[in-house]
Amino acid sequence: MKNFKIFYLLFIGITALSVQSYAQQFPMYNQYVFNAYTINPAESGTRNYGTASFLHRFQWLGVNGAPTTSSFGLETNLGSSFGLGLNFIADQIGSQSIQTMNIATGYHLKLTDKIRLATGLSFVANNETTNLANLQNMYDPDDPDLQKVSSFSPNVGGGLLLYTEKLFIGIAVPRTIEYKASNSNNFALDQVRHAFIYAGRAFYVTEQFQFRPSVLLKVVSGAPAQMDFNAVLSYHRMIDLGINYRSGDSAGLMAGITVKERLTFNYVYELPLSAFRFSTVQTHEVGIRYRFGQSHFQSIQSPRFFN
Repeated sequence: MKNFKIFYLLFIGITALSVQSYAQQFPMYNQYVFNAYTINPAESGTRNYGTASFLHRFQWLGVNGAPTTSSFGLETNLGSSFGLGLNFIADQIGSQSIQTMNIATGYHLKLTDKIRLATGLSFVANNETTNLANLQNMYDPDDPDLQKVSSFSPNVGGGLLLYTEKLFIGIAVPRTIEYKASNSNNFALDQVRHAFIYAGRAFYVTEQFQFRPSVLLKVVSGAPAQMDFNAVLSYHRMIDLGINYRSGDSAGLMAGITVKERLTFNYVYELPLSAFRFSTVQTHEVGIRYRFGQSHFQSIQSPRFFN
């Protein structure tokens, strides 16, 4: 059993560190920790309860073909050492649609009384379709090579998470296998690797107020690295107000309310900082989560945003 644990830790560590990528494709939403195990499977099972969550993101509202993302997830711990998560994502960007199913497994190793190391492994099924006939100004919309390009691609991901009651540091590669798909007209659908490195901490300002800053770095070869900064002030872990900034992309405000410890409603409002800033486009993100499985919830299992 001990050898199995060592092998599992080494395998996930090598998986998470083997990154070479070329473009940005991974669906991005501000409340990434709502279903954090879709980025890092080691996140599954970090709490002493289960969650059911729904998230929807309206990006660049008012722009024809703007991205929309919907996500539904279930996650729970299995005893004190294992976790399991299941997530469905539907992503629509113009004429391109992506459906993803993700199964995440996590193993949690107690290093000291306060520190735990979690490793995770995820299994991903991804279906991606681009309907070229929906594009405007096509020269010959009846050309069979200019209709649909589809690809189905199973994948595997991995990650590591070091955490205490007040601090967390994670690294993950959600999909390690790269794919290339094209039609006879050389229109390509490529899937490439993304790496995520993130960290955060909780600070008690007073007995009632808690401050939770966090940062996430996304690395994709062939594109600039992108950073997310979040800062949330929480009152009795019932009312959350915060700000967010994504480098070179957007800035916004966040709000959340938790009812009787079980039901949480979140909202994020963003304005773009890119070329779209001269127009009136906006991004809205709404989320809802229900906690189940415990009569008493841990006050802090890790200080991630809206945890």
